[in-house]
Amino acid sequence: MPKGTSSEVKNYKVTNEPKEKVLKKETEQAYIYFGSPYNIEENSPEIYKAKVATFILGTGGFGSRLMEEIRVKRGLAYSAYGRMDVSKSSSYFNGYLQTKLDALDVAKKTVNEVIAEFVKNGVTEDELKQTKKFLLGSEPLRVETMSQRLNRTFMEFYKEQEPGHSLKELEMIRTLKLEDLNAFIKSHTEINNLSYAIVTK
Repeated sequence: MPKGTSSEVKNYKVTNEPKEKVLKKETEQAYIYFGSPYNIEENSPEIYKAKVATFILGTGGFGSRLMEEIRVKRGLAYSAYGRMDVSKSSSYFNGYLQTKLDALDVAKKTVNEVIAEFVKNGVTEDELKQTKKFLLGSEPLRVETMSQRLNRTFMEFYKEQEPGHSLKELEMIRTLKLEDLNAFIKSHTEINNLSYAIVTK
């Protein structure tokens, strides 16, 4: 294949000003999409802390803060998640849930409260322990196929990391201390600046 020419990757900043857009449709449930800026670069030496923090907040399924508070404790939705999307082009936190039409306001309020409490107080020792156990234990499943291994190698190249960086990152996760993780979480208050896109009746 011919060698291409390099070009600068544009970076798009997510608005720091919370906004809300509501779309009215004939629907049986309310669909809530939310997002906020996440001020971290994809090659930041602290990106592994962001991965651990986001797993505990919303990526980890049952046991994550959003799922626990919104589904398990309040029964507002079948599922709720939050994740980070960090690349050379942009960096943001985003999530989604769907709920009953009359539970829309409560669900939205709960999302705000869960994230605010998370940023203010951080995580517990047990949450960190369980997250480490999952992330370290599930590593073989993330490099099981040739496609997965090729994708990981490409992403390390894309991020200008040394080959095998992901394994070094796992070691940093393994030795991550609670006080260091919580200091990182508390420094990212920008994820409280949530914007919403809502589809409801």
